[in-house]
Amino acid sequence: MDTRTKIIDTPAAEKIAESGALVVSGHFDPVTASIAEHLASLKVPGKPLLVLIRTANNGILPARARAELVAALAAVDYVCEDGGAIQATVTLEAEHAQHLISLTRHVHSRQKAAS
Repeated sequence: MDTRTKIIDTPAAEKIAESGALVVSGHFDPVTASIAEHLASLKVPGKPLLVLIRTANNGILPARARAELVAALAAVDYVCEDGGAIQATVTLEAEHAQHLISLTRHVHSRQKAAS
């Protein structure tokens, strides 16, 4: 299955959100195992999981690449880049910003240790 078919435009995402989907927003930059596990833990049986890819100020990957990675996760039913004014049920932007800071510090410390 080409999971990129899970990536939808904003009008389609609005309809899915209005139909009762669980809407989660975040940067997902980068997508790590812990982020994938967190999304899986939010999945409610019988309820679509719509993920909105929000823009990060200091992002590593373009939004389309992040959308494709998130769409590949089994727990995710739909992905929308940005999503306009759609209100998320769960917002992960602050958590993802902190995750990126922690990851960057970890990489820098490993680089210093190796040199």
